[in-house]
Amino acid sequence: MKIDLNSFDGEKAIDVTLAADTIDLEVENARVVGPLDIKAEVRKFSAGFELSGRLSGSVEITCDRCLEPVRTAVNINLDLEFAPSKQHQGETSLELHAGDMKLDAIEGSEIDLAEVAREQILLDLPQQFFCKDDCKGLCEKCGTNLNLKDCDCEEDEIDPRWAALKNLN
Repeated sequence: MKIDLNSFDGEKAIDVTLAADTIDLEVENARVVGPLDIKAEVRKFSAGFELSGRLSGSVEITCDRCLEPVRTAVNINLDLEFAPSKQHQGETSLELHAGDMKLDAIEGSEIDLAEVAREQILLDLPQQFFCKDDCKGLCEKCGTNLNLKDCDCEEDEIDPRWAALKNLN
């Protein structure tokens, strides 16, 4: 869904539900699995627009240890600013400050809420995700999920680089 920024003056309330299939996160370990709700307000200023509110829904993330998918809730506060990209044309080098991290340049007069949701979810995803703190992961030899059952692989195998140390007494 897109918001036409020329269709209102001042403020506009937004209450939108985006279907999961409209948002492709384009990462292999996470996907949107349910509808995403955006409840926000768009405010028009002389220099641009501000979007503030809340994004909520569900994503499925693959555990980095055992590769099991886990559904997790998304609850993201939205506090974004948009400025026409023509304001920054011709500037070859910009210094960003902490407050600039919520600023985004837009082409034209529309904000694509699906793209805003996609960006905010990607920024909110953890670098590493575990299904639980004590996830045992997969067996290095047979690939068994050690959270579900123990495998019969021998752990006595010694790395040949360290085998000489076994003979030291």
